Amino acid sequence: MQNNNPLVSVVIPVHNGEKYIKEALDSCINQTYSILEIIVVDDESTDSTLDILKEYEKKDNRIKAISVSKQNGLGNVINIGIRQSQGEYIARMDADDVMYPTRLEKQIEYLESNPNCVAVGGQIDIIDAESNITGHREYAVEDKDIKKNMFLFQPFAHPAVTMRKSAVESVGLYPENMWKVEDVKFFFLLSQKGEYHNLPDTVLKYRMTFNTESQSKMVDHFKKTNEVRNWAIKELGIKPTVGQYIKWKIETLGVYVLSVFPPKVFMGMFELVRKLFK
Repeated sequence: MQNNNPLVSVVIPVHNGEKYIKEALDSCINQTYSILEIIVVDDESTDSTLDILKEYEKKDNRIKAISVSKQNGLGNVINIGIRQSQGEYIARMDADDVMYPTRLEKQIEYLESNPNCVAVGGQIDIIDAESNITGHREYAVEDKDIKKNMFLFQPFAHPAVTMRKSAVESVGLYPENMWKVEDVKFFFLLSQKGEYHNLPDTVLKYRMTFNTESQSKMVDHFKKTNEVRNWAIKELGIKPTVGQYIKWKIETLGVYVLSVFPPKVFMGMFELVRKLFK
């Protein structure tokens, strides 16, 4: 890549991420696109996360660790990183995921060639707690196909998306003080500012683990997602077609029925429905 290419700011929120943060950071450091800064916002970790971040800061001057008091929502943490960023583009990343080496190079190339696009994601592999690939998830590629399913699924794998900072700023950054669904609301807002796109390439390893908490909060998460979807209809004027509305209601019923099953069963059915509705 040439030195006149734009700076990319990778923003990583973390809380007690000592188990996986090294793997995540190494995947950022080893990107083929090297014109980047890596901003890690530590949300009051109580393990050795901050010590690890300080070690990495010494090894690579592109890494900047920011330690903050406990925040009331992921959006708050992400926004702290965005406000400290210097890049033209914001690349999202989670502290337990792993980028494939060419992720940023391919996404920046697409954004530079398509000025109407405000956010680009890609396909993902799913990994377990030991970083073994256990599955694969496909996302729609073209803008019209992505947006027609926004009342069913997220348009992107959130930690795999790279966005124009100017577009992110135009919607006031991420919604703050929200539990879990700040990205749902954010992507509805951002969809009004330009085109969406997902690369056909697999760009990220997305870690998926299951625990008691994830099972107990599954239905509540979906309820809050539906609240945001109804908000988008009322406040943004984004309305599903009749067919999309019917699928949405089928999805809602399915979530309540499947919530009595273990999380692995739920997610297996979720992935199947994604493929059917795609």
